[in-house]
Amino acid sequence: MSSSTATPASTEPGAPTARGRIRGLVTTRRSHLALLAVIVVLVVITSWRSPVFLSWGNFANILQQMAIFGILAAGTTALMVSGGLDLSIGSNVSFSAMIMGSLMVHHWPPGVAVLLGVLAAIGVGLCNGVLAAFSRSHPFILTLGMLTLLQGAALLISNVPITAIPDSVLAIGLQRFGGLPPLVWALCITLLAAHILLRYSKIGRWIYALGASSSAAYRAGIPVRTLKICLYAGNGLLVGVAAVLFLIQLASAQAQMGTGLEMTAIAAVAVGGTPLAGGRGDIPGTILGIILLGLIGNALNLMSIPGELRYVLQGAVIVVAVMAQREK
Repeated sequence: MSSSTATPASTEPGAPTARGRIRGLVTTRRSHLALLAVIVVLVVITSWRSPVFLSWGNFANILQQMAIFGILAAGTTALMVSGGLDLSIGSNVSFSAMIMGSLMVHHWPPGVAVLLGVLAAIGVGLCNGVLAAFSRSHPFILTLGMLTLLQGAALLISNVPITAIPDSVLAIGLQRFGGLPPLVWALCITLLAAHILLRYSKIGRWIYALGASSSAAYRAGIPVRTLKICLYAGNGLLVGVAAVLFLIQLASAQAQMGTGLEMTAIAAVAVGGTPLAGGRGDIPGTILGIILLGLIGNALNLMSIPGELRYVLQGAVIVVAVMAQREK
């Protein structure tokens, strides 16, 4: 005589129990509140040291400084939640921007140049995704090699800045919508879309499941390889968007313009509570990480602290964030 058994609450691979969900929620909220407290303390100290800090002009400046690496952080969040990583995004920004600038110099229509540059960035992401999906090597190693390759490719296109950007392209950066430039709105839209994808879609549940256990996700019928490829290709799309905005912001294309952006994006995501092992993390935490790093950079500028210290502090933030992560 068979006995009845309880039906699992969820068939998703790696799905947490109700108790686990509550514990994870409490831990996440606690992490967010701690980050928020640090941000408040930083705002108070910086506003005390510099009266300019709380002005609208400085606030708008901070938003513009955060926009580029913030867009990259949105894609990095999804990758890291899935257990992936892309160290080549900074070099990919340089590479795709140099393609756009070079085509514009040779009198290609700006729209076509931008489209081809974005497609190149997506192609790099697609290549990274295929490597990550079909190779046993860690994405860290794979994308580290791609970082070097793209940096060299950007220098081959031109080792001097390309400044002949058409006025019609640069005029986009001068537009204001609600008092804010387009790149700030692009940041807001990107973060909102990433949050909806991760939290309110089936693909988002797949991403969390993949990060929790790749083998369990595969056994549950999730198309693991296809999902990885799509994640990296989507990340490439965001890199292309960031390259367009960065080109407009700098009014030039430079072979090393994206150097260090990957570290800033990873730092924002890690500080926001997304572990490198994957399976956890969210966009609200990443937003707090973006704000914290943006405020730190702005505070260093206002206090006339040497720029080299920014890299030291940023590196320290990454180390502390990684060391603070705890496996569930």
